[in-house]
Amino acid sequence: MEKVRNGSLRAVVFVTWLLFALFLGLVQPDTADSKEISFLAFGNGKIDVRLYTDFYCGSCSILEPKIEYLVLELVKRGIVTITFIDTPIHEYSSLYARYFLYVLNEKKELRHALAVRNVLFEAAKANINKQEKLEAYLRTKVIAFKPFDVKPVFKILQGYLREDKIHSTPTCVIRNGDKKEVCSGGESIIKALEALK
Repeated sequence: MEKVRNGSLRAVVFVTWLLFALFLGLVQPDTADSKEISFLAFGNGKIDVRLYTDFYCGSCSILEPKIEYLVLELVKRGIVTITFIDTPIHEYSSLYARYFLYVLNEKKELRHALAVRNVLFEAAKANINKQEKLEAYLRTKVIAFKPFDVKPVFKILQGYLREDKIHSTPTCVIRNGDKKEVCSGGESIIKALEALK
């Protein structure tokens, strides 16, 4: 009788511990994901804007400076939450995406992020494709960066790319409640963002 009681007690303790461990296991990834998502996003508007570009894309380098005023206004007025998603189309795109994240890790502020993106577009035009050269270039522009493990963030970005079925840049995905609008090309992206004002 005592053995059965001890065995039952052990089973209850084990099951309780297992459920607690499972609970913690389920909660931690969600917390990590939301931390990574908030790290990537700017603003707190209800309309979700995902801007897919590549630092080696000529059209993207023309578009982003043209929409800076729109992005700043839409975020300031609390209309949108915007996420810049660097799309790995070119051989060196991931290097640039990583350093953009490093810069955000040092200072996450929208105006700063937009200025840094312009600098990274310039670096790509200058064909800076080595890590040490890119770091030196950022230092000449007085842009600080703090390296960290970007794998969890890249995983989320890859999920966005798959979810939105992105095949070209620049592309903008605008989600407003149940409505989803996909715009490709500079002019259509500008029109779509203008319409949000």
